[in-house]
Amino acid sequence: MYNIAIIQFPGTNCEYESARIVKKTDMEPEFFRWNKNREELRNYDGYFIPGGFSYEDRVRSGAIAAHDPLMEVVAEEAAKGKPVIGICNGAQILVEAGMIPGLNTNHIGASLAWNEKGYLNIYVNIKNDAQEGRSVFNNFATDWHFRLPIAHGEGRYVIPKKLLQQLIDNGQTVFRYCNDKGEVVNEYPVNPNGAVYNLAGVCNPAGNILALMPHPERTEEGIALFESMKKYLDSRLQAPCSIQDLEYDTPNLKLEEYDTPENTMELLVDLIITDNEAQTLQIALEELGLSGVKVRRFSHFEIGLIDGVDRAVLADDLIKSGELLNTNKEIPYVDDRSPLTPHPSPLEGEGNNSDWHTILVRYQDDFDGMGRLHTLQNRLGVKDINAIKKGVVWQIECSEEKWQKILDSHILFNPYSQTVFNIHNT
Repeated sequence: MYNIAIIQFPGTNCEYESARIVKKTDMEPEFFRWNKNREELRNYDGYFIPGGFSYEDRVRSGAIAAHDPLMEVVAEEAAKGKPVIGICNGAQILVEAGMIPGLNTNHIGASLAWNEKGYLNIYVNIKNDAQEGRSVFNNFATDWHFRLPIAHGEGRYVIPKKLLQQLIDNGQTVFRYCNDKGEVVNEYPVNPNGAVYNLAGVCNPAGNILALMPHPERTEEGIALFESMKKYLDSRLQAPCSIQDLEYDTPNLKLEEYDTPENTMELLVDLIITDNEAQTLQIALEELGLSGVKVRRFSHFEIGLIDGVDRAVLADDLIKSGELLNTNKEIPYVDDRSPLTPHPSPLEGEGNNSDWHTILVRYQDDFDGMGRLHTLQNRLGVKDINAIKKGVVWQIECSEEKWQKILDSHILFNPYSQTVFNIHNT
């Protein structure tokens, strides 16, 4: 019997239904916690990364788990032909780890960004859009479609056009959202999250890794994917078909300089209590061998104002609304960047070579900011604003060498769905 590792990160919550469907297809599931000896992962025949909220979606959905050293072992075993499936949060982890779409160097090549319509918990239809057997998980007829539930807020595939065309040509666009007749229609709710090319599931060039947003483990119709996985294992890990390598270079990062636009208000929000998100990132960086760094985080809002507004009154209204911060645990700073100037504290062992690096990260399609604007205008009666852009300010104290490694890791941002700015402290 084939042993399948059900990988559990902190925040995983779909492991039991995942184990049940593996069991139903005469394979043996076994929970594998993130803090076990990762070398033991090599003893399994396949890997299942379930849904949930790994590390509470801190920094970005899937970003922290994707950089866990455990995923290096999964990638190495996948390179031997072992099957890997990531569902929902598992798909986000595979994308953030660069295992999907599968560029040669496992560089990041796509994003699973915020849904156009926000968080969704509905049923959708998807179809097999690839040749039968193109992937480990689609050993059934092309155009066969079935109904599965989705439950995610960040499931919108964003892939550069040039790379997307390679995926299409290479048969890697395995599952696409469709209507109940199997027709691909690029409109809501057929395409529930606005994904490019109606993408629901993408495989790597070899076909043995699949990142799928809908949940096949939650319905009987989804068992076909796992029966397909077992059939592949029965074939003794033969490659599904001939493949072509993907040729795409992640663009070099050019940090834009951020200046607050005219007629806007800048709001920085700092936590009074311990910032678990910043601490989680700091631990993750240490796991990447970047010891000794220090991390700070602030929420950032750029608020567009109508002409003639009383800034002091508006700032008070926005703070009291509770829509931008919780004053029980957060402190607002209006048009004031002084919190971004920390007290000097040279890092141990780095002497004067360390410095604070400050960036602002925003989603290119800022549905969060748009949603807050709508709530403030239409539900809370705040009429003196015309735009809100939401972002996160990260401050990292480290050497220039370590800072470059952090940028290259893309743990702070996904270049396909987010924009990054240098931000000055004054």
